Amino acid sequence: MSINNNKKESKDEVSQNDTPIKLVTVHGTGAGDVTSSGDKWWQLGSVFMDELQKRLSLDPTQVEIVPFQWENGPNSESKRREAGAELAEQLHFYDQAKQDYYLIGHSHGGTVIYNALLKSVANKAPFERLKLWCTVGTPFLDYRPNTFLFQRLKSIGLTIYTTGLVSLVLGIWIMLMTFFKSEFNENIVTLGYSMTLYGVITYASLWLYERRKKSWFTKKQKQQVEELYRASWCGLWHKEDEAISALSNVQNISAPIIPNTFLLPVVAGFQFGLVILVGLIFSFDLAVNGGDLLTYFVSSGYGSEDGSEGFSVGGITFSIAFEILLIWIPLTWVLTKLLSLFAHLFGRPLAFLLNKVVWASIQKRAWGDDLLKEDVHAISSHPPEFKHKCDFLCDSIADPLRKHSEKNAIKTLHKVRLVLGMSENAGTTPDIRTELSDSLNWQELIHTSYFDVPAFIDLLAKSLQEAGLVTSHKQTLTG
Repeated sequence: MSINNNKKESKDEVSQNDTPIKLVTVHGTGAGDVTSSGDKWWQLGSVFMDELQKRLSLDPTQVEIVPFQWENGPNSESKRREAGAELAEQLHFYDQAKQDYYLIGHSHGGTVIYNALLKSVANKAPFERLKLWCTVGTPFLDYRPNTFLFQRLKSIGLTIYTTGLVSLVLGIWIMLMTFFKSEFNENIVTLGYSMTLYGVITYASLWLYERRKKSWFTKKQKQQVEELYRASWCGLWHKEDEAISALSNVQNISAPIIPNTFLLPVVAGFQFGLVILVGLIFSFDLAVNGGDLLTYFVSSGYGSEDGSEGFSVGGITFSIAFEILLIWIPLTWVLTKLLSLFAHLFGRPLAFLLNKVVWASIQKRAWGDDLLKEDVHAISSHPPEFKHKCDFLCDSIADPLRKHSEKNAIKTLHKVRLVLGMSENAGTTPDIRTELSDSLNWQELIHTSYFDVPAFIDLLAKSLQEAGLVTSHKQTLTG
């Protein structure tokens, strides 16, 4: 069994390697590595790979295990599609070399495989030697193009679109005005027609350009994937798989993060500033204008009883200071109440909009949605437009998986309690983020436990065997 340290094989490498069968493993998000050998399930020499080889008695001269590496597995749909295109190219090499191949993808590694299938359909070059593509715990995201043209345009295109739309509206308005007037200027009519024509041509040109340069896969292409590859698909997933459930449920979360009263603390902060501001205004008025502004507010005027201007040698007289306070406090109170009213009136709709933006950002981050022209329409355990669906794992496989994750979760919970200071044995306050990350071994989740459970390995080996993978077993695998 040879070791492949590259992400994909070149044509020369494929032609030189006459191993008739390829078993390609595709890792999921964040599970990549710089080498193809190691302890991770998809790597050569891993515990899972050794166990799978034992169950199938794979002959290295007949079956080559090829880890497909796509960087570290970034949570990015654009990167998954790039990886899918590279995988499709690699599989076409195998077709040319007349080599059969089997694919195993975990989590979004299954998405990479699905994108490779879509790419083959889009290029009208279906895979000829594909025997099985097995997705393990894969959340399939159904991307569909945005409805409106302006949602699919970048800055330059959006600028042109805006000018065209404004010209179209103004042009139609000018023509309507001239139509209802008995007297009109021919130049104005010509301007209206010209602006309308410019708007129509601009929109039509952008629409045709988008249709020609579209980067998305169509509904018809997704249906063709089912027609061509549904018989070779093996979807394995636990009904409690955290990744599938979480990515699906986040679509429906809309709990408020920002309260409707979030502007009120801002008002409280402004209140102190208002008091100082109003006081400075009156002080400046007395010092520079002799109290004209104060006189305006106090109808009885100001000054002392003997007709003086109200200033003493030491500064403002007591009567003027008292009148200032009578104005200063009520005026500040009125302004504060106005600000509070503003906070209540605008806080609710603004909080609603901000919550929408925040949750949309959280959803896109969770899905790895970095596409401009498309949005996630649905998330499920089977590929989009597939009528053929694989049921979740039966209890004989699901129960050992659940018990395995629960056993590791209990061990990790003790570590987490120590980190959070919930135990009397906890020491000084640690770096919470780092300590929590170090405490997890990722076997606490069902999603990351598939390849550690013997019952699941038995099932996967049986699926590969039934699909025709070479094995020297004298007895058929059961599971």
